[in-house]
Amino acid sequence: MGRSIGFVAGLLALGGVLGLLMINQIDRHRAPAIVIEDPRIGQKIVVVVEGEVVVPGTYDLSADARVQHALDAAGGPTKNADLSGLNLAARLRDEDRLIIPSRVVEAAGSPGSELGEPTNQTPTVSASNMININTADAATLDTLPGIGPKLAAAIIEYREENGSFRIVDDLALVSGISLAMVDEMRALITVAS
Repeated sequence: MGRSIGFVAGLLALGGVLGLLMINQIDRHRAPAIVIEDPRIGQKIVVVVEGEVVVPGTYDLSADARVQHALDAAGGPTKNADLSGLNLAARLRDEDRLIIPSRVVEAAGSPGSELGEPTNQTPTVSASNMININTADAATLDTLPGIGPKLAAAIIEYREENGSFRIVDDLALVSGISLAMVDEMRALITVAS
């Protein structure tokens, strides 16, 4: 009789374990599946393409468009465009603003400068090509990377309330502008008069 009780207890324990396994399996099937959706075919996005392109403007593109597609829609890059920092395969999103930067042409007297072509040497930026953040108007400030109309207006408001920027890093004192943003545009801006 002791054996039968042990046998029955063993069967009950085995049944309990199998029951738990079945419940666990059922719960897994009830969990929602993780779905990663690609852009829907036939949908459109609207992006702005500015800078060194043949026809800057706003373009309707397919929802799966890449940077290369926006560049093509804008007539392609100009001869002064610098595409080296762009990921042409990056996917675009609705309302993206794509600014194609310009190559920096070396100062007069450097190799290759007679033709106005960039060389393999480290380029230099002349002060005449830089935007003075102490005197630039809103439209000019808006051309800087990461600066839109709101931040351009904030820069001008800051100047009017606090006076001229002493150094380029002071631009980070404007609400909405970080030091990382200043670093991105450092080669394009100056406080010199």
